[in-house]
Amino acid sequence: MTLLFVDSSAALRGQRIIWLRDNLPGFTIVDFPEAKEAAAWIAKTDTLDILVTEAIFPSQETGFKLRDAARARFPHTRVLFTTRYDLSGFEAQIEDALVLKDAPYKPEKLLDRIRSLLAPTVEPDQAPPVMVTGTVLGNYQVLERLYIEKEAETYRALQVAVQRPVALVLLKPEHLKKPDIVDKFKERERVKASLTHPRIAPLYEAGEVNGWLFYTRELPRGRSLAEIEMTDETLSERRLTEVLFGVAEAMQYATERGYHHRSLAPRDIYIDTEHQASIVNIFRPAIAAKRDARADVRGFLDLLRPITAEGKARGLLQSLAEANHDWTSLLASLDDLRDDMRERSIVRKIEAESLPAGVHGRKPWWVWAVVAVILLIIAALGALMNGSNRVTGGGVVVLPVEMVRIPAGEFEYQKNEKVKLPDFWISKHEVTIGQYAEFLVALKSAKPGVFDHPLQPKTKTSHEPAQWQSSYAAAKSGATFNNEGITLNTPVTQVDWWDAYAFAKWKGQRLPTEQEWEKAARWEKGFRYPWGNEPRNNAANLGDDYNTKPKGRGGKIDGYNLWAPITRVTQDVSRYGVCDMAGNVSEWTSGETQDGVWPAHPDFIDIKVPVVRGGHFGLKSSDQLLTDRLFPESANEATLARGFRTASSSAPPALPKP
Repeated sequence: MTLLFVDSSAALRGQRIIWLRDNLPGFTIVDFPEAKEAAAWIAKTDTLDILVTEAIFPSQETGFKLRDAARARFPHTRVLFTTRYDLSGFEAQIEDALVLKDAPYKPEKLLDRIRSLLAPTVEPDQAPPVMVTGTVLGNYQVLERLYIEKEAETYRALQVAVQRPVALVLLKPEHLKKPDIVDKFKERERVKASLTHPRIAPLYEAGEVNGWLFYTRELPRGRSLAEIEMTDETLSERRLTEVLFGVAEAMQYATERGYHHRSLAPRDIYIDTEHQASIVNIFRPAIAAKRDARADVRGFLDLLRPITAEGKARGLLQSLAEANHDWTSLLASLDDLRDDMRERSIVRKIEAESLPAGVHGRKPWWVWAVVAVILLIIAALGALMNGSNRVTGGGVVVLPVEMVRIPAGEFEYQKNEKVKLPDFWISKHEVTIGQYAEFLVALKSAKPGVFDHPLQPKTKTSHEPAQWQSSYAAAKSGATFNNEGITLNTPVTQVDWWDAYAFAKWKGQRLPTEQEWEKAARWEKGFRYPWGNEPRNNAANLGDDYNTKPKGRGGKIDGYNLWAPITRVTQDVSRYGVCDMAGNVSEWTSGETQDGVWPAHPDFIDIKVPVVRGGHFGLKSSDQLLTDRLFPESANEATLARGFRTASSSAPPALPKP
């Protein structure tokens, strides 16, 4: 047999080739570093049995094209894709191939995957298929057998008239003359046909052709759990929740209506590219013995363990198993969890586009005219005083960035982890619109890019936030923006990580690390809230009273529907005197520690992103707000509910006396 191995890493390729040659006697093994060379070899070779290739090469060539080229000459070539990237969204291109994620993988795992490709499709103790490939049964052409049950066989087939793939369930010929089994088969058809739910594969047609009894049903979208288990793919907490919810919704719907069912199997659960789950119609006529719903749920949760990622996802699965749910309570629990995740998704819930930007004055025009005159007088006085006054607006003086010293010592970080930090300083408040305006003014006379991060994208050419002109005009005049009052001492938002970094560098400071941020928020004892361990429902500007409607009036609990000025009196103050860490706006950090390395995104393991910390005006109160690590899609992300504060490793210069 001939095996072609294509891998761009010279060192790893050499090790793996040696391993394969030592453990696959009788194989001819050919290797190449690039898809182009491999394609040229495929065009000339006389035989190819197995192709092992990277799915996506660093050159952006793909193994999918290489697979297509191989099968164009050798249709029965078996394929294994290796990958250093997340292949979510490539399910259609993967088709029937196996996938091996490169972490890098061990040679033993590579060998196991290749041997699984060589495994016969029919177990030795299984009878050959009743219907051979190409058999036509009425309007259906049989393609391949999927699996065997006691009384029936299930095939992948094609509905010829409309070219639609279907699953065809055929009663085995030895049962055709057994009236009781035939009646049971037809009753099963009627039960399946009576059940309609978007997550349960519907029955299309019950047929009888030349004495053969069969019915056809939908082939659900995506890949079955059994197929996914053959890869190294895993589900993050969010994706796992969606899959669990989809199956629970289908099962609760059917069982609540009295439908009986067999146990779920990996081949029955399908997951599409959007991580939406659906199931095969496993429902059948009721029998006297009732099923144990709690045992069924535990069995279902066990099916997901092989593809559940470590960490939060595995913890979620474990907690659901320990809760001993039935289908109804499982669905309710997952529904609550999805709501919580939606509330914690800053991107989905509070994007700039989701709120109609606009400035709405509440005073008559002549008041604004008077204010404008006053502003001109203030500006003129400022010029006469050589610019010693700070930017003002609406009669509000912009507060300077005030720093708070956090003493050296050990503190409780995350879940009972003890961490020791040296002295550092962190800004008492979140950076404001007025402070950020001073930064933008300074940039006009600075050398271009002097404060930018070395990795800032070249396409980013400005640090002016989205809708800045409108929001800044509203802040200067004391009007409203997005139906909320706004001043120059309101936290600046719509800033991405690059903006926050540049501002901090301009101030001669930096962004706080996650560890610094959490110590400043939780004190050395690791409090649940900045003020202690007891909840206070109106202490922080959070989303328990948040109204998402464009003209909604929220803020009944804490006084603010959106952001709040840093000048207000608040109880959201840590033992060190740092304000608004539980609520108001969430905040960018530099990384977990001062090495500046960003962690991998839990949903996209090949992407590293800075972490956002703290609650905001759209998140409901929780005792996890100070420990939750929120992962944006990228450092380019900017929302109306996110700002930042600064930090320093050395004492800042003393503020001038007023």
